[in-house]
Amino acid sequence: MNRKLLSKAVSDIDDRFIVEAYNHRSEGTYDVPERIAHMKPKRVITFFLAAVLVLALGITAYAEGWISPIFHRMQSIFVIPDGTEGVSPQYASDLENRLDLYSQAEQYMNENKPEPETVTLPEFDNSSLTLSERFYNGEVLMLGIDLNAAEPEMIAGYEPDEKLLEKIKYVAFFHDVNGDDDLDTLLENGMTREIYDDYLEKRTDYAKEFDFRHQSAIFLDWMLKNELSAEKYEEAWALLRKTGHICAVKSVIYIGDHITMDDGTDIGPTGQQNMDSSDPAAHSGNIFIEANELPDAAKNLGELNIRLSLKKMRIYYYMELGGPARFYSELIGEEVLPFTVQNSIK
Repeated sequence: MNRKLLSKAVSDIDDRFIVEAYNHRSEGTYDVPERIAHMKPKRVITFFLAAVLVLALGITAYAEGWISPIFHRMQSIFVIPDGTEGVSPQYASDLENRLDLYSQAEQYMNENKPEPETVTLPEFDNSSLTLSERFYNGEVLMLGIDLNAAEPEMIAGYEPDEKLLEKIKYVAFFHDVNGDDDLDTLLENGMTREIYDDYLEKRTDYAKEFDFRHQSAIFLDWMLKNELSAEKYEEAWALLRKTGHICAVKSVIYIGDHITMDDGTDIGPTGQQNMDSSDPAAHSGNIFIEANELPDAAKNLGELNIRLSLKKMRIYYYMELGGPARFYSELIGEEVLPFTVQNSIK
């Protein structure tokens, strides 16, 4: 689905959910309880290499003996294309320093070869988290993590009780239009004709048959089609036609935004980058985490003791035939995982 169609997508859910459920990061600015900070520097000009090139880099890395493909790939993701205008010398210098840090992190891993550390969580249906790569130089912390989350399939056709349904209906997908995400209304209020036409064109056959006009409903229908098997998707639509409404439930497991020291001190803003590849053998994990604004208490230590928070969230999605979509999320589990990262220069 064209990413431009999703530029106003759900902005009250943690970005982790949006990435996993819709393969899209919301561009909204609505405040949420917990949001993943954008990667530093904020104005980084990025482009993703073609999938075949990324895959080739990963395979080559293993062939040549690299053991830190996550740190290596970060040097390919954050680049300034030749001929880019409007990039200040200071910004270019900052980015060059950032790329140099990724190179240092890769070199540290290759030279020291610290063993991966894996934690299995029975309380999370035996999900596991492996700290595959790590780098701490007294000023910056970088982590390469493989999160193997045992997440159940989405369930469509759930019937919430009245109290839960009231909570679900309270939160619209698109707060910037106060829940009124009718495409014709949005077009009148500034949506471009290109995006408007794309929404209508990219609707599923069922959405076209019932002439879905709310972007949130179109979006949720696409999510159901992508998340459910073909058979389950047909059953969901049969229920929607019969009852006039549908409620779907999805559970997700993710790493929380906040990393703390063992005394509870927050290590500052963190950025997360999804490192998924089409070939699991081409990388050592699926998440890159960076904290480059460490507090004084976390700087220049011989080793940094950290705690990662693994969370389990249940999300309810709801729509009535012909209306917009709604959602409600609730935290249902949390585990704190301790790790120790040695200082690379001490």
